Amino acid sequence: MASHERRSIPERAGEELDIGFKAAIGFYLGIIVAGLATVAGIMADASTAAVLATAPSTMTAVLVLALIFGDRLRNLPERIGRSRGRRFGCYLPAVAFASMLAVPAFVPLEYSARLTTVTIAFTALTAVVAVGVARMARNRYVAAVTADEPTATWSWQNARFHDGVWDILTTVGALLLVAGGLVTIYTGRTTGIWFLLYGGFWLFMQWSERNDWFEADSWGDAGRATAGDLRAHEAGLVFDRAYQRKLVPWDAIDDVRLTDDELVIERGRWLDIRCDRSAIDDPESVLEGIQRARERAEHSRTAEFTD
Repeated sequence: MASHERRSIPERAGEELDIGFKAAIGFYLGIIVAGLATVAGIMADASTAAVLATAPSTMTAVLVLALIFGDRLRNLPERIGRSRGRRFGCYLPAVAFASMLAVPAFVPLEYSARLTTVTIAFTALTAVVAVGVARMARNRYVAAVTADEPTATWSWQNARFHDGVWDILTTVGALLLVAGGLVTIYTGRTTGIWFLLYGGFWLFMQWSERNDWFEADSWGDAGRATAGDLRAHEAGLVFDRAYQRKLVPWDAIDDVRLTDDELVIERGRWLDIRCDRSAIDDPESVLEGIQRARERAEHSRTAEFTD
């Protein structure tokens, strides 16, 4: 487990869970419960009308309960968001729904078209909502451990990819996944569903980034993507975009240096963060702020070790 994942969550006694996360977790749990009830109803040979009537009311009931009693889950988003393993746990219900598709291979159970459709629908729906819950949890954890004022803040204009090359590559890859999924489904293999869903998800993310979900000024005058804002805190470097925050601890950063063209944050051969120097108002000041934040983190670790 990385050092930032072991960082303690600040105590926030008396603070209620925010309404956004209560609604998200309520909707997430509602989908899971409704999905299980729907699958059980179909396997019990319930009518389609009964199944369609039960699912929405079940989801609504769970959502209302989460909104009413959600304050008992105080600090839950921060605890989920503190580690990759816990965030991955958000996807386990979707994996469970997907595994139902393989049940007929091991158990003498006949899968009807209705049961297959419902299972696929709840798998996709649970996975999509899990993405949102995991992302919200990480954002809240990062906000909790970086409550201090940043020593440096600047916009990251990616020097590695120009003129939206990265977006083009991502879009092409997603289209290939969708096409491959459709071909695989056409040949009669259900594995194509996963390619179709995964490619469709990335296409949706690309579309949403170019439209309403992202800041209007996220593209520079030169047509190069502004990947987001970077902030130097005692806990580490925060990568802040309109839809997500990511914390990179100082222990995971080997070096920070200025070149003639870039501000380079070294994390490994393929993980380096390269910022176009021309997009930073005062590169030297930013570098000094980063160094101060690293020094503060080192002093804090030394004090903890001494204690």
